[in-house]
Amino acid sequence: MKNALSSPSGSEEAVRSTNATQPDVMSNKSSLGTTQTLRVSFPQKPVVFLDIVVKRFTRSVAASRPGLLAKLDRPAHGVLALALGLLLTLAGRPAAHAALTNSSTDLAVLVVSATADDAALPAIRQALDFLGTPYTVHVATAQPGSLTAEKLATGTRGFYSSVMLTDSQLAYSPDGSTWTSALSTPEWATLTQYQADFGVRQINWSGYPTPDTGFNWPTAAFDSTGNPARGSWTTAARSSFPYLVTTHQFAVSNVWTYLATPLDTNTTVWLADAQGHALIAVKQHADGREVLSMTFDNAPWLTHSIVLSHGLVTWANKGLFLGERHTYLSAQIDDVFLADEMWPNGEFRQSARDWAATIAWQNKFRTRTLGRNFRYDMVFNGLGTVPGQYENDDLTPYVRTNKSMFKWISHTYTHLNLDNVDYATALSEITMNNQAASGMGLPGYNKVNMVTGQISGLQNPQFIKAAYDAGIRYLVSDTSIPSHRPASPNVGVPNFVDPRILMIPRHANNLFFNVSTPEEWTGEYNHIYRAYWGRDLSYTEIVDNQAELLLGFLLKGDVSPLMFHQPNLRDYNGAGNTLLGDLLDAVANKYEKLYNFPALSPTMNNLAVLLQRRQDYNASGVVATRNADNTVTLTVTKGARIPVTGLVSGGIVSFTGTVAPVISAENYAGQRITYVTLAAGASVTLKRN
Repeated sequence: MKNALSSPSGSEEAVRSTNATQPDVMSNKSSLGTTQTLRVSFPQKPVVFLDIVVKRFTRSVAASRPGLLAKLDRPAHGVLALALGLLLTLAGRPAAHAALTNSSTDLAVLVVSATADDAALPAIRQALDFLGTPYTVHVATAQPGSLTAEKLATGTRGFYSSVMLTDSQLAYSPDGSTWTSALSTPEWATLTQYQADFGVRQINWSGYPTPDTGFNWPTAAFDSTGNPARGSWTTAARSSFPYLVTTHQFAVSNVWTYLATPLDTNTTVWLADAQGHALIAVKQHADGREVLSMTFDNAPWLTHSIVLSHGLVTWANKGLFLGERHTYLSAQIDDVFLADEMWPNGEFRQSARDWAATIAWQNKFRTRTLGRNFRYDMVFNGLGTVPGQYENDDLTPYVRTNKSMFKWISHTYTHLNLDNVDYATALSEITMNNQAASGMGLPGYNKVNMVTGQISGLQNPQFIKAAYDAGIRYLVSDTSIPSHRPASPNVGVPNFVDPRILMIPRHANNLFFNVSTPEEWTGEYNHIYRAYWGRDLSYTEIVDNQAELLLGFLLKGDVSPLMFHQPNLRDYNGAGNTLLGDLLDAVANKYEKLYNFPALSPTMNNLAVLLQRRQDYNASGVVATRNADNTVTLTVTKGARIPVTGLVSGGIVSFTGTVAPVISAENYAGQRITYVTLAAGASVTLKRN
């Protein structure tokens, strides 16, 4: 059997071996005698996670940007020439007529991109996809001249409640040397007229600052990699960012950034550096249009882009839009009650002292902003609780009296690999662990949930049939495997064999399953990544690296749980510190400098309910319209629970069908979210308070 030194990896799910000679230790666990030591070992292979990908992208961005800086020094060429030309075009268009009266707009976003490869486009998509906000992408170069008035409105009904441009000039280079706008002059006139007619706001997610966007011409530009642009928030910005800690300076980094001052009193600055350069500002045009511009680039993996996105959507849609945002922190701890093979050798199983340290840490974490609702999910194997399985077992009796503070999930009885088991064996693994849960009196335990060992068995018809027959409705998948990933954010994956079982996507990371001390973690991490980084990273650096990865999941509103293992909760210094505790504290330190509200920590079956609701909502075909009489009308093709952020319901004005829709609401992260449950084909009109 390979030991942990052979070829280490971060997760049991991601380390399935293709080595046919590798012994399957887990498949033999059920036959172990009561006098044998039970431990978990995994076939292993290295896994590269997001920390590597991000670093590579940052390098490529830095390498690709000097050309733009050069254009600043040659004002007759490139982006500056394009900006001047576009400014003259817009200045010469006919003055907009008065805004339409008695107009309505659908709650949807028009995204306009110069090309399908515009850098900001995936950032906009990500923001809207996680929220569940409907949008249409118009790639201008793919449909030249086609942005006509008929595509934006009919009569007094506008099809979009906001407009988002990937770039303020929609600049692109058809030949690699000259720059032009992807929209024609008539298309620009049509777009701006629509905004004036229907009072629709626009956001420029990047772009060269110009007087038309509310700035004086820029005096400098720089790559903020390693040298962030830091700005302070103004009072004007705070209503759109109720979730932000606006008392701290906000950093923009790893992107190209222009430095420009606000043009005049028609420009309202939201974020400015110490020298008075406006990094984010809103221009109020004479025809009533409002345009928000950012003087820096954006991408879906950049912290500033993720953090800003929700507030940008809020402002663009005047505080009312389809969709909702929550932050989630669910940490699932696999192999509880078992021993795991360790790096570089040996094994580890938690003790009563480790369990007590975990309780103490969780209690302290729950006093923090991020962790107010947090509870660990203990994913357990009942065989480890059998008397005689482990000598001097003080963990099992301690847990019997210290278990109510955690959530509990089945991990099968023996941690058996389920890829090739028969029906009877699979059913035994399930039912015996249910019995163990009952015998231990585990609070809140629900038989509908299971995390399979090594995320195995998901395509084994025998196991899946046994699981469904035993009442299991929710399993987890591994997002490091492409086929296990959801089709869109915050939805589940129907099981490959029986779609009545929903698989919850779960994220792996580089806190490896077989480490319990800083020395073990740094040793294994540097064994894998030394060649990449060119040196060994310290424990602090590794924790910071992984904290950035996990922070991204939280900031986006990703509902998927995170995967860890019981050695990660070892009290490694006798003072109550654990690797996972250190990591989550580092995440909280970063999170609480940005967000001012707690994450949710649902049970596994409640996570599944959230995923199913989002899936139903995505398929509902909902159309929402903000009417001129201060009402909102919702219509669906398929039944679903429709989230509407910013809607304070004043009651039902009218509805179709014989039963009134069910309406509920909550306040979260400084916003009101109303949920309207509609049957297939139903419609309702609600008064807005």
